[in-house]
Amino acid sequence: MSGRLRVNRRVMAQMAPDADPALLDATDQLAAPLRAALAKVDLAALDTHDPAVAFRPAAARHALPSVHPLPPAPVPATPSSRDDVPWLPAADVAALVRTRRLDPAEVVAAYADRIERLQPILNAFLTVTLSSPGRLPACGRLAGVPVGLKDMIDTAGVPTTCGSRLFTGRVPSRDARVWQRLRRAGAILGGKLNTQEFAAGVTSDNDTFGPVRNPWDTSRIAGGSSGGSAAAVATALVAVGVGTDTGGSVRVPAACCGVVGIKPTFGLLPMTGVYPLSWSLDHVGVLARTVRDAALTLATAGVPRCELAARSGAVRGPGTLRIGVPRAWLAGIEPAVARCFETALTTLEGAGARLVEVELPDPDLLVAINRVIAYAEGSAQHERFLCGEAPYGAAVRPRLEAGRYVLAGDYLTAQRLRAAAVETFTAVSAGVDVLATPSLPCTAPALGDTEVDLGGGREPVGTALVRFTAPFNLTGMPAVSLPCGYGDVGLPAGLQLVAPAGQDALLCFAAAAYEAIAPGTQRPPVSASAAAVRRGVYA
Repeated sequence: MSGRLRVNRRVMAQMAPDADPALLDATDQLAAPLRAALAKVDLAALDTHDPAVAFRPAAARHALPSVHPLPPAPVPATPSSRDDVPWLPAADVAALVRTRRLDPAEVVAAYADRIERLQPILNAFLTVTLSSPGRLPACGRLAGVPVGLKDMIDTAGVPTTCGSRLFTGRVPSRDARVWQRLRRAGAILGGKLNTQEFAAGVTSDNDTFGPVRNPWDTSRIAGGSSGGSAAAVATALVAVGVGTDTGGSVRVPAACCGVVGIKPTFGLLPMTGVYPLSWSLDHVGVLARTVRDAALTLATAGVPRCELAARSGAVRGPGTLRIGVPRAWLAGIEPAVARCFETALTTLEGAGARLVEVELPDPDLLVAINRVIAYAEGSAQHERFLCGEAPYGAAVRPRLEAGRYVLAGDYLTAQRLRAAAVETFTAVSAGVDVLATPSLPCTAPALGDTEVDLGGGREPVGTALVRFTAPFNLTGMPAVSLPCGYGDVGLPAGLQLVAPAGQDALLCFAAAAYEAIAPGTQRPPVSASAAAVRRGVYA
């Protein structure tokens, strides 16, 4: 017996007789691939799986390579000019501020200058707060570090619109818990960052506030939905960005913009005060220019041992790691991305890591399962608004409407399939330390493109960009995207590493180990001099 998602045009019309026919057509198109995927499922094989997902990190043997003794962290040099300050690692900024060798007011001024110059080009911010931060902290693990927050994350007294006209004027009365932790550690709020409306998409092309532009080529998407976070980090408008990740919304823009983007194990960072898209898939994640900065931020926010593990990985390298590679997943990706991925694997193997071929479930099915769950939960979250004439953008409304027509049985089937996937990934993880895939099957598509050409076939952008990322929101496993080279037209490519649930420190170790032996990254061209920007060289 096979499953079949019982959503069709006739049923939707009966359930919503007054609905706009064009909206029903758009909703039906979104549901079609989900119907096709579930039609192939053998429901009898799910008899031993209930819809309750339990992450079982103890089921796989993993030992974090020794992190002791480590040499002391190097003493950062004082920057020679204000223009150098925004490019300092966040860890160095905090160290210099704590030792009074860098005034936090200088940090704010340096970053504010860059925001003023580049925000009109990139559209990374929805609200800038750095120019009037109030009393500046000089102590804490993130002392004086400008942090940008995706506009899904509540900030007391600062608008949090979720990128939607529906929430214009929404000003929370308290901070999200994750921002409370960072602020108490000395972080400075740089501003609220642009996002796809309600985080529902992978392009950050916002119907109300305009698209985030990729700093490597402003005719390209920055990725999404945390595109503002990635673009701002890549161009040193903030030192660290905090985003959310439901199907890849931290890792996708990290790969598009050439930065580090990490989502921890599901549930390790609190979602309190973060507007949800999908309760059982949402993760808070971090974007930074280095693994250590991302790990420092994770550790400060509540994921233990990450910074120490990252420092250890950078010193000791990847020689003890077993890296699982799902070769069957690699069909139909851009040749340039494939070359970058294979070069990264060769680099790791040359440094002593052992590559192990592994078999994983079909990624297309995993993406479809992710979509069924995300659509259903997203529409439930928005039900009170969908019943009226809420001013949603044209792109997000059909997605939210689609979830209204997912029946309870289909949602539970998707959750049972998810439980089976967790079991499979846990078993595979017993034989390796981390998994490795490309972050994306392609480099950043052009703004406005709805499809990409992969392996001779056309594929919707929204499906293609989450092929390798969405499966790990289902399994709750920690995952990171790292820069691993550049494609044929100079756009960044990403390497994704994934560790078992609960092994976030191991992931940071592996990521830092690769970063330490990988070729150096470049600054995006839109970060060039003010004179070049004024001439329109990179606009």
